[in-house]
Amino acid sequence: MATMLTDRMSSELHLSYSKRHVRLSKQTKGAEALAQAMLAPMAALSGKQQNTKNSKEARSEAYDDVVLFDAALDDVIRNLSDSVKQYDCNHPGRSIYTSLFPDNKTTTITGAPISKEPNLADQLIQRLKGLGEEHSLSAFVEPLALAISNSRSAISAYQTALTNEKVAEAEENIAQADLRKQYEFNYFDAAKLFGKSYANRLFPKIGNRKKKEQDEMTPAE
Repeated sequence: MATMLTDRMSSELHLSYSKRHVRLSKQTKGAEALAQAMLAPMAALSGKQQNTKNSKEARSEAYDDVVLFDAALDDVIRNLSDSVKQYDCNHPGRSIYTSLFPDNKTTTITGAPISKEPNLADQLIQRLKGLGEEHSLSAFVEPLALAISNSRSAISAYQTALTNEKVAEAEENIAQADLRKQYEFNYFDAAKLFGKSYANRLFPKIGNRKKKEQDEMTPAE
């Protein structure tokens, strides 16, 4: 019996062996229907494979945006920190820095996991608003709020892209399974038409093809 496709094989191998089977079938009189039967599941897998590739690229791009807007949020927080330190230097007395940054450092926020940073920054912005609208440092409220919003949007877009990637991968696996089934159906149909021995000729040998070619096609000395 010809070697069948397996779920351990990549989509590339599924399509490669299927294309070779189609080509062999087209060259065999009476096997045209076998070639035709493979076209739809092959096209379906090719499309799903491309969808997966596109979704992976979209997920990577979405993550790039997450990193970019997280860095922008970090910048605003650090700029605020520097300004608060300068304000405290210019206004001796009760430190505002510790009221805005209770841990006396920015890394509690900027060093947090990206998914948690917007919420921590939200707490910071509430403390900042507590200084009052007339306070000079209130100028940071708007840029901080914008940075938080941009970061949240990027994180949300990434989560959507990640979900889309998983869905695409699942759909590709289903398309692989459909192609494997048709490949196997074709073998049994070929065996009925031509007998098992001849049917094997319509299915490429699966394995280390390059080595086998080299061994079999090396000119005799």
